Amino acid sequence: MWELAGQLLPEMVGLAVTPAAVVACLILLGSSHPYRNVALLAVPFLAVYGVLSLAALAVGRAADAASDDPSTIRGWMSIAVGVAFLVLAVVSWLRPRLRQAAAGALAARATHRASPEEPGWVSGLRDPSVGLVLGAGLLLAIVNPNVAILASGLAIVVTADVRLSAQLSGIALLLAASMIDFVVPLLVFVAAGERGRGWLRSATKWLITHNHVIGIVVLLAFGLLFVGRGLAQIMG
Repeated sequence: MWELAGQLLPEMVGLAVTPAAVVACLILLGSSHPYRNVALLAVPFLAVYGVLSLAALAVGRAADAASDDPSTIRGWMSIAVGVAFLVLAVVSWLRPRLRQAAAGALAARATHRASPEEPGWVSGLRDPSVGLVLGAGLLLAIVNPNVAILASGLAIVVTADVRLSAQLSGIALLLAASMIDFVVPLLVFVAAGERGRGWLRSATKWLITHNHVIGIVVLLAFGLLFVGRGLAQIMG
């Protein structure tokens, strides 16, 4: 079990670092129903990841994936995830530059001046309805690079030569890691008091401002990590 947990450590760290989820969580902590809204945002993540995990476990056990070469399977899966992350990082880096080039320098400057201080989706989460929070959580859970990280972790779990109880424990670790984005800000919010909540508001503004750069850095870091690990597994 502990060996499996060690193999899942990169995936657990990746699932615990979701910039969009953290930003959304911090924004909801400033709403009129912070605890309810953060819980509602987390529910779709847990539901989607849980269904994917159980489906992967069922398919893996039915196919008896552990009887093949698990290191090769894990290696190629890790490389695929890493390459996907690197491609997403390049696309994210090029997107604003391509838009600016298409619009022209003058139009780009005018758009920059006219743009609001915060994106529209941020304003929508300031005091949202229950349906909006659930919808945002479902969207973030599905349209999220962390799904690829979860798939890599599930490949490790289903190809591991361990008992079903150990595989279920590995899935539980992955799901618990995906909840860190919500639990940690909530605990800080509860324990911080009014002064600490002012710091959280400042942190939220900073994250919103630098969200694009943070996302690129995270994608690059995990892309290189997963490609490197995959190559080591295949060559080793």
